[in-house]
Amino acid sequence: MSDGLSTLKNINLLPWREEYKEFQRKQFIFFLGFGAGISLFLIIALHMLFVHRTDKQYARNDYLNQELTKVNQQIVEIEGLQKERQQLLARMAIIQRLQANRPNVVKIFDGIAKTVPDGLYYTNVNRVKSKINIQGKAESNIRVSKFMRNIEASDWLTNPVLSVIEVAQEEKDKNKVQDQNKIAEQGIMFNLEAKQTFNEE
Repeated sequence: MSDGLSTLKNINLLPWREEYKEFQRKQFIFFLGFGAGISLFLIIALHMLFVHRTDKQYARNDYLNQELTKVNQQIVEIEGLQKERQQLLARMAIIQRLQANRPNVVKIFDGIAKTVPDGLYYTNVNRVKSKINIQGKAESNIRVSKFMRNIEASDWLTNPVLSVIEVAQEEKDKNKVQDQNKIAEQGIMFNLEAKQTFNEE
C-alpha cells in the first residue's frame, strides 16, 4: 500500500495540454522579442543610413554652394572686364575718329583762311561740332558780303549766316599806316556762323 502512494506522488498531475500551451507562450514571447530586436536593429541601421546620406548630401550642397560662390565671383570679374573692354573700345573708337578727322580740321581752318578777303580779319574763331562761329572786323559791308560768297564757294564750308553786324568806333589817327593784321577801327564788326560740309561721327 505504501508503494502505491509513493508511485502516485511521482506522477505529474498537470495535463499535457497546459504544458504545451506554456511552451507555445514561451516560444511566442521568444520570437516576439527576437522580432522586436531585429526590427529595432533595422530601424537603427536605417536611421544611421539616412543620417549618413543626409550628411553626405549636406556636404555636397556645401561644396556646390562654394563652387557657385566662386562662379558668381568669376562672373562679376568677367562683367567688370567686359565693361573695361567696352570702355577701352569706346576710347579707341574716339581716338580713331580724332585721328581720321585731323586732316579735315586742318583743311577746314585752311579753307577758312583762304576765304578771307582783303580788308577783313578775324578776331575770334570757334568750332562746335559741325558749326563754325567767326567774329571779326571789315572795312565795309562789301567786304563782309564777299567773305560770305567765298564761304559759299568753299569746299569745306557752307550756309553762312550773318547774325550780328555793327559799326566800329572811328579811328583817332586816320593817317596811321595799316598793315595786314590791323584794319582801321572805322569799319564793320560782324559775327558769322557757317557749317562744315561733312559730318563727323
